[in-house]
Amino acid sequence: MRTTHMKLKHASIGALALALIGLTISASARIGGGPVIELGDPHRSLSAEEMEQFLRGRKVFDRDFHRKDGLGTPDMNADSCRACHQDPVLGGSGGLDLNVSRFGRDHFGSGPFEDVAGGQMASKLRSPWAAGREEHDPTIADVYEQRQTPPVFGLGLIDSIPASEILANEDPLDLDGDGILGVARMLSVQGVLEPGRFGWKGQIPFSFDFIRDAMAGECGITTIPDGRGFGLVVDQDAVLDPELSQQDFDDMAFWLAELAPPQRGGSNDPDVVTGESVFGTIGCAKCHIPTLQGASEAVHLYSDLLLHDVMPPFFRGMAEPGAGVGMYRTPPLWGISLSAPYMHDGRAETLLDAILHHDSEAAGVRQAFEALAQAEKDALILFLEDL
Repeated sequence: MRTTHMKLKHASIGALALALIGLTISASARIGGGPVIELGDPHRSLSAEEMEQFLRGRKVFDRDFHRKDGLGTPDMNADSCRACHQDPVLGGSGGLDLNVSRFGRDHFGSGPFEDVAGGQMASKLRSPWAAGREEHDPTIADVYEQRQTPPVFGLGLIDSIPASEILANEDPLDLDGDGILGVARMLSVQGVLEPGRFGWKGQIPFSFDFIRDAMAGECGITTIPDGRGFGLVVDQDAVLDPELSQQDFDDMAFWLAELAPPQRGGSNDPDVVTGESVFGTIGCAKCHIPTLQGASEAVHLYSDLLLHDVMPPFFRGMAEPGAGVGMYRTPPLWGISLSAPYMHDGRAETLLDAILHHDSEAAGVRQAFEALAQAEKDALILFLEDL
């Protein structure tokens, strides 16, 4: 059974000191004796100085921003990172009520997809002094898409997976004839092509790019310029840019990079073992690859980090350069039981629903699942719940 940390929000100095001691002991103990890493722990043993930075970064992620801090430029979806990433602990996923929306035009399904003026983001909140955009006028937008909030556990380990490891699993021409393609979304950043590791459309290469992108798109907060093209470095409000300081950015980047992924439940149930075998036999592991090699250790994320089309025929949704309608990055499955609902738009309430919603490239795998005996289906679900 997994355990979770108590939230440290609004903690006193004394409480933070206790948390520091507890986390340090936890991290050190697991190196020697190997206890379970709790959600919210770092993935490795940290020095006292590193632990202080880890906790500072956690506080930035948990901070409520206000207009005086530059919140909204002019759009925003939330006033903190915690507002969306908070279930079951800070850094987790969010429910349907926290989903953000994207919108555009596909001419009522006749195509092609087009962005509307101002981009795809349909912001939930808008500063009262900003001119509005008629986001629900069908003459401007006629296709809408929710985006399920993913957890941010284990991002640093995913950062460490080299491009060569990701590209090795591409099969855009289906040379093996299994119907599963898989392509990396290659992003040109400062003249260098990098695979997208994060985002439902694989639009973000690294976790530090994710911070800039999310602070801008979700909170309207400017960040330090780094020349990579993510986020906002200047906006039109009266608050001095950057609105997130270098120190706060570095601390939050450190927290995200060190945050541990969810640990396997460790069940010895024979049905879980059977489910793992079924997972491989019917083809789930062709996209949800159990392990990719990171820079210094194996990363057990159950993803190939590639884009696949698993949506049904005639699906209407968003397109981006290098990621067409229906194409989404394979989400990691570690801790999957903690992040319902599922799929990019939360259309699947349960793990069974998520399997049955797979189509197109994944149609053959779904059909293989449907042909299983009920006991095998149940075993597969038990395995997924143990991840």
